[in-house]
Amino acid sequence: MDASTDPFDVVILGGGLAGLTLALQLEARRPGTSICVLEKREGPAPEAAFKVGESTVEISADYFTRVCGMKGHILDQQLEKAGLRFFFPAGDNSDITRRAEWGDRAFAPVPTYQLDRGRFENALAERCIERGVDVRGGSRVQDVDLGDVHTVTYTADGSDHTVSGRWVVDCAGRAFILKKKLGLEKDVPHSINSAWWRVGNGFVDLEEWGAHDEAWMGRMERPGIRWHSTNHLVGEGYWVWLIPLASESHSIGIVADPRFHPWERISTFDAAMDWLREHEPQLADAMAERRDDVQDFLKIEDFAHGCERVYSPDRWALSGESGVFLDPLYSPGSDYITISNTFATDLIARELDGEDVTQLAETYNAGFIGLFEAVLDSVWNDHYAEFGDAEVFANKVTYDYVAYWGTQAPREYYDKYTDLEFTQSVVEHLGNALRLSATVQQMFRDWHALGQPDNPTGVHAVTSTFPAMWDRLKELKAGLDEDTLRDRYRTNVGILEGMAVVYFHKACRRLPDGPPDPGRRVDPYAVSVHPERWEKDGLFSDDGLTLAEAYDRAPGLRNMLLDELVGAAA
Repeated sequence: MDASTDPFDVVILGGGLAGLTLALQLEARRPGTSICVLEKREGPAPEAAFKVGESTVEISADYFTRVCGMKGHILDQQLEKAGLRFFFPAGDNSDITRRAEWGDRAFAPVPTYQLDRGRFENALAERCIERGVDVRGGSRVQDVDLGDVHTVTYTADGSDHTVSGRWVVDCAGRAFILKKKLGLEKDVPHSINSAWWRVGNGFVDLEEWGAHDEAWMGRMERPGIRWHSTNHLVGEGYWVWLIPLASESHSIGIVADPRFHPWERISTFDAAMDWLREHEPQLADAMAERRDDVQDFLKIEDFAHGCERVYSPDRWALSGESGVFLDPLYSPGSDYITISNTFATDLIARELDGEDVTQLAETYNAGFIGLFEAVLDSVWNDHYAEFGDAEVFANKVTYDYVAYWGTQAPREYYDKYTDLEFTQSVVEHLGNALRLSATVQQMFRDWHALGQPDNPTGVHAVTSTFPAMWDRLKELKAGLDEDTLRDRYRTNVGILEGMAVVYFHKACRRLPDGPPDPGRRVDPYAVSVHPERWEKDGLFSDDGLTLAEAYDRAPGLRNMLLDELVGAAA
């Protein structure tokens, strides 16, 4: 058995997206840090048919371009994205122009990207090597011995090898090397399945499905905007993604709640095609013409998983899917890589410089796990029933985006994740946002359960016509000073409070007695569609908001309310 004579500062298990970006972030933060990356794959990754997780949103887009220094590659070799776009059910879904649409007319002022993961990870590996990182391909980790100096045993070229490091970080994904070794597995209640494939030799352009309708085509600033989006075809218990890749392939996937769409309905390619014919016939027709272009078919059951601990003062950490995973909806996977890598980098750099990080590791661990569990429980868990309810789900998407751009994304763009003084100064607002989310997200579930009317058809909720939402996005790049940024957290939570009260009045339209008097003041933290609880919960409060005041808090919100768009069109 060969042994490394010189121990590394950091050994990273896994040379995929999480591991390679962590290496680059560490090297940039602390030049000269000795880093070894052990990756089981030997040689370059294939383009297109490699890994999912191709869609970035704002947090990960900033991390990959600015923090990891990959802006040049992304601009030259990947695709800019025209935001997330949703199409809600209409009849048998045979005419996309009838489906209510959520998304903008043009590219956003803050860019995001569609990443061919094979192409991107190859570029990351090349940059790591250029920066002095020891990247060892064809290296399969066999064991990790944690101690005063951690030792990793791996096989390469048919023989066993060891490498040692002061820190070990597991970025090896669902191999769960440290999670299994240390008994850190944690079940979560969110059970979602997925199957996906890539189609080569050109893109699947859903605008072709509606090209016969000039008005529908004219909604966009120009043809092709929709094609650049991460498109979501949604229905009760499911959504389907369509993501274009710069390698001229298209990534397509089905994500489904097994309570509505059993695993066996999507777990083989033929079954998935039959499922498409039933639920998404226009995509099924497009696939029938492209069957010979299918490059792969992959699947996973029970996407989401938790973890008891991801950072330890004993100098180990987990990042990426090796630790936790939520749900592919809203493309949060790379965001969680961003956050977990940023905490890990800060811990490692401080400790290598001689600082005692015992308490800091506990702080970051509690913060990361707490955020994951809070948003999993409120934002993702038990919502798939309402995906086919355009009124409820379009409003949920809008709320989720204001919360994301207004409370989470600024911490990345203004480098505040590890600024504990700033975090403490806004912790009340962050706590209020999470508390409000738990209440509002339950109201979304209950709103749908009251009974769904027919979905509106032929309408478009345009995100840039909601200034209270769009300004949150633009401010990510506005260079706000710290006092202004701190004040924005108060403003942004106030917008969410106004939205909660508006949604409460809308949801109550489905009650037998309708909504209460719009002049009554409503506590946004007590909203629900259960009149029998209103008095006990303190819903009507002198400190609350009238409906008019709620709309004032969220200017432009009416432009996102699909039922009001229908009324305006009529």
